[in-house]
Amino acid sequence: MVNLAEIGAKLTAGRQSGQELSPTARAAIVGAVAAGASQSAVARAFRVDRTAVYRILQRFESSTTVESKPRTGRPEVLTRREKRYILQLAKRYPRLTTQILINTIDGRISRSTIHRIV
Repeated sequence: MVNLAEIGAKLTAGRQSGQELSPTARAAIVGAVAAGASQSAVARAFRVDRTAVYRILQRFESSTTVESKPRTGRPEVLTRREKRYILQLAKRYPRLTTQILINTIDGRISRSTIHRIV
C-alpha cells in the first residue's frame, strides 16, 4: 500500500510556501479524499492548509477540473523572444539610448517597459 505522506512529499517537493500547487498535486488531493482520507490527513501529507484542500475540492465539484483559471490583467506587450533580444542589445551595446531600443521593436512599447526589461 502506498503511503499518502510519501505521495504528498514527492508531489510537493521543492514547493515554497505560498506557491501554487501543480495540477498533478491537486488531482492527487482530490483522489486521496475520494479514496476516503480525511481532509486534515491530506493537508498534512501535502503540507498545505486544510482550507486549501477544502477549496481544491470545492473547485473540483463546481467545475470538474483541477486546473487554474487564467490570470486576469493586461496581456504582455512583448514576447519572451523580444524581451530577450532587447536585453541582449542592451548588454552588447550599453550606450544605446532607450529611444533606439524602442525603435528596434517598431516603437510599440513605452520607456517604462524598456526600463523594466533592462
